[in-house]
Amino acid sequence: MERDEFGRYAERADMFLLGKIALSVVSIMAAGLLTAGVSSAEQRPHEVPPPVSGRTLTVGPHGEYSTVQAAADAARPGDNVQLEAGVHAGGLTIKTSGSPGEYITFYGEGGTAVIHGRGGPKGLLALGSHSWLRFHNMTFAGSRGFGAYASGAHNLVFQDFGIDGSQDGGLVLLNTSDVVVDGCEIQRTNARGTSADHEALTLGHGSRDVEVKHCRVHDNGEEGIDVKYTDNARVSIHDNVSSNNRGPNIYVDSSSDVEIYNNVSSGTRNETKSGIALAVEDASESREVRNVKVYNNVSYGNAQAGLSFWVESSGTISGVQIVNNTFHDNAEGSIAFYGGDFEGTNILRNNIFAEGPASHDDFVDDHNISGDPGFVDPDAGDFHLKPGSARAVDQGSADSAPAFDLDSKPRPTGAGHDIGAYEQ
Repeated sequence: MERDEFGRYAERADMFLLGKIALSVVSIMAAGLLTAGVSSAEQRPHEVPPPVSGRTLTVGPHGEYSTVQAAADAARPGDNVQLEAGVHAGGLTIKTSGSPGEYITFYGEGGTAVIHGRGGPKGLLALGSHSWLRFHNMTFAGSRGFGAYASGAHNLVFQDFGIDGSQDGGLVLLNTSDVVVDGCEIQRTNARGTSADHEALTLGHGSRDVEVKHCRVHDNGEEGIDVKYTDNARVSIHDNVSSNNRGPNIYVDSSSDVEIYNNVSSGTRNETKSGIALAVEDASESREVRNVKVYNNVSYGNAQAGLSFWVESSGTISGVQIVNNTFHDNAEGSIAFYGGDFEGTNILRNNIFAEGPASHDDFVDDHNISGDPGFVDPDAGDFHLKPGSARAVDQGSADSAPAFDLDSKPRPTGAGHDIGAYEQ
């Protein structure tokens, strides 16, 4: 294709996506919702505090600045950058950090602010190593590279935040610490497929002390949520819905100290990809997965297993707890073991393996059941237990069991702990 022809094609594609985004924004505003997460904004109110410095910089047709970049260049620690709801053309390259207790906050006012553009090699939202920043009620769309990219940053907050369409990874955080990602929606990233760099939501290469919660990560061309190449990660991934990604939907590669709980994972598209996976790839230096807890999750309808263990050539997996999860209708069973050396104490307990029994010689294996114990409506994705589900209700072990279930109800509520992700 000639260069001029390609340019015209790209412009038409951008205009098509821009039109779709504009319609999406109108729908969101009409519904009175922020960027979708597991919970609505009414259930998880996030107030933007008044700026410490007393300045609010406004962006839009009625604002002080015509572009978010111009406002960002003028912002100083403690300032708020307020964007009118709707579509803003261009991108955002951060050049100034906030300071301890004085975040620079960017937020959409009156609805979602969509930043649409091609983006550079460091992201449509290019954070670099800048820190003490918050992004609220904003979506970055249409990037020809990454959606948002940070390396060496710290103290970042993404609330009701979206990535909609990127050729490479969506929200990519490398060697970045003290981060909250709350209420995000990441979709249509990794359009390059397996040749894309990084994943829909990447926490990698030394990213630590990160919490990912109330997010929807779906319809992406590679992994959904990926923790990789980080020892002592101290990452928690909870109360998310990750679905219809190439897969895995949630992935831990060569990392330690990770908790995965209260998530729903479904519909991976590639036959080699499970809903949740713990793996050691050859790109890792440590060659180990250690101290990972997986509990209160539902993993169903995936193209491979509900949960898998995989080692590319060599590596160890140790200190893994798989407790109180529900697996159903996964193509290669509830849990699949694809090599690797297991060390230490590993646990399979209080799980429902609807596809049939799952066990391994290197795991303590107790209080698990197979088959359908009496789900409310598995065809509709409702894996709560019916009253009278005697095989699962009160039949679990208290040992290593979480203190709550996927609905955040306390455990136990009856004579004993229930088996599976839900407490009746």
